[in-house]
Amino acid sequence: MNRSADEQVFLIDASIYIFRSYFSLPENWHSPDGEFSTHAVYGFTRFLIDMIKETKPRHIFCAFDESLTTGFRHQLCPAYKSNRELPDPALAFQLNACRQVCRVLGVAEMASTVYEADDLIGSMVSRSRRRGFHAVIVSRDKDLMQLIGKTESYWDFGKSTPKTSEQLAEKLMFNCSQMADYLALVGDQSDSIFGVPGVGDKTARQLLSFYPTIDEILDNLDQLQDLPIRGAKQLAEKFSLGEKQLRLSKRLATIVTKPDATSSIRDIHWRGVHPDAFDIFDVEMGFNGAFNTKLESLMRRPNTGILGGQSDDQW
Repeated sequence: MNRSADEQVFLIDASIYIFRSYFSLPENWHSPDGEFSTHAVYGFTRFLIDMIKETKPRHIFCAFDESLTTGFRHQLCPAYKSNRELPDPALAFQLNACRQVCRVLGVAEMASTVYEADDLIGSMVSRSRRRGFHAVIVSRDKDLMQLIGKTESYWDFGKSTPKTSEQLAEKLMFNCSQMADYLALVGDQSDSIFGVPGVGDKTARQLLSFYPTIDEILDNLDQLQDLPIRGAKQLAEKFSLGEKQLRLSKRLATIVTKPDATSSIRDIHWRGVHPDAFDIFDVEMGFNGAFNTKLESLMRRPNTGILGGQSDDQW
């Protein structure tokens, strides 16, 4: 990492790492009564402890999803994420337990019934910029790349090194700020976001190299036929027929950066491990002291002085 821990704000997309464990780890851990598996909780706990040990964060935040059917995007489009099943009781138990482990490890966590985890992270990125901090988005969800600017980095912890906006743009072949436009053009099947029929990955990247946003594309429909793109003569008609859906898709794919329900930077400083609470949690999850050695180096409470200066509660 190029900056000191005091200058960084680590913003974790929790669901990514919970589901990575849920689908990859064997079900070797269970609650004492044997009713629920806790393997996803085990994997997420290991991830979080390893990350704290490596980064020694001053500010760290985990965003969770709770707006599975109630978010503002569902109000805009009832079909949004309609292809996803709601968590069954066994998975819901593990998701709630992952929020609990954040608290016992002293990590600020949040969920909203209106905003998604991406929006909560987007809000914290905005706050971080205003306070001159370097936000590190910890995820492997490409949607979040749209938040990466000159003062942010993107990090799939344990799988890669932190990436700058320039490094991401080189791989994407368009700027991070264009991610929502790209998703609106090609669609995002995982979120039930519909793209423009007949516009695929290659065409979308080429279009964005000439016209950086959806609005600029729509403002220049009469010019599209002259672009050196395969099928250019049919593009104007495709966009004219699908303009309403395209604009809706852009709204669905755009991460909100100033939601009301979010913490201030001063509220997400790492508070250190709560040993007694973790001991109880360990028993409840059936871990049998599996993390005792890993926790030894984290038991000393860190400096938790809050940020000085002007309050950022209005940001």
